[in-house]
Amino acid sequence: MIHDRTIVRLITDVVGEISVLFQNEIGLVRAEISEKISRVANAGTMIAAAAVAALAALFMLLQAVVKWLAVAGVPEQWGYLLVGIVLGALAAAVMVKGTKDLKSTNPIPNRSLDQLRADFATVKEHVT
Repeated sequence: MIHDRTIVRLITDVVGEISVLFQNEIGLVRAEISEKISRVANAGTMIAAAAVAALAALFMLLQAVVKWLAVAGVPEQWGYLLVGIVLGALAAAVMVKGTKDLKSTNPIPNRSLDQLRADFATVKEHVT
């Protein structure tokens, strides 16, 4: 009878410790996901702020280029067309690069998931 209580107690302790282990691992997964989301959000905010400032500067510089082309003898309408074509090509290149970089960001917490798989395998090995 004492032996039965000891076995029941041991099984209860093992189940309790497995539960705590998985709760800790899930907490790590949440923390890793939160960290990645925070990094992406901070980077996005900085990019947006820089884009607003750069946009104002870009308008001024493009106006200066059109004026310079007019001084060089190119009609103003052609200057606007040339500047627009060059700017459109540049914008397309930046868009492609940004899209590629965004797709390469993996939000899945691989380290934590690998650790969870290893813990699960260890528990499964010791239970069976």
